[in-house]
Amino acid sequence: MKFPLQSFFSSVTIVLYARTSCASLWKSSETKEPNHMEKKLTNRDKQAIATKNKIYEVGIELLQKQGFDQVNVSQIAKSAGVSVGTFYHYYTSKLDLFMDLYRTADTYYEETISQRLSGLSFQDQIILFFREYCQLAETNGVELTGKMYVPDNTLFLGRSQGMRQVLLEIIELAMDEGCIKWDAREAMDGSNAHSTYPDSSEALSQEGTAQQMADDLFLIARGVIFDWALRSGEYDLKEKMEDMLTIYMRHI
Repeated sequence: MKFPLQSFFSSVTIVLYARTSCASLWKSSETKEPNHMEKKLTNRDKQAIATKNKIYEVGIELLQKQGFDQVNVSQIAKSAGVSVGTFYHYYTSKLDLFMDLYRTADTYYEETISQRLSGLSFQDQIILFFREYCQLAETNGVELTGKMYVPDNTLFLGRSQGMRQVLLEIIELAMDEGCIKWDAREAMDGSNAHSTYPDSSEALSQEGTAQQMADDLFLIARGVIFDWALRSGEYDLKEKMEDMLTIYMRHI
């Protein structure tokens, strides 16, 4: 079975890991080259990139087809043609490997989704953004998606991911164009009780308002996906996501 997003994320990983390898080599070099010159990858570097990508592609395919609990590291290593030790050189666990799929999603949003948002209304941009978020969950399936929605996963807490930055750009542009009437200061006195601000100084700035709205939207999205996984995918995820987001956007 071919999963629609997997091939894209696999190709993105090649780019990301290549950049990471170059960055680490650059930092370890005693003699820094001029910024306009690129660090040339050695054959060893290229082999390392190819090995990690092979482990990633094989691992994701096994996890998606057979389920997270039905696959172990030894199976992934054997299918990728590497030793278990080599697997652990690149990943700390099979969950770490699986989370790479979500890390590469940031690049997908930056390079692909951001282009598709052009010309759409604010509401349509938000719906498209989170329909793609749902697509990733649907591609992975209920059981595999459920493994991400656990207290130990701190990946969702970061505020610097590319995916979040794309969402912030949508919100900030809508604010600049007057599409969002919601005033953060009104939320402080209770007239907009749907959001809470952990930091009152942040709430008084446009940037703080955008950050809080992004938090709200991701909270809704992750809550819907968690419920969908909890209920074994018994309802249409994209339809439910659009319903919940529409309710939220009526109040901003």
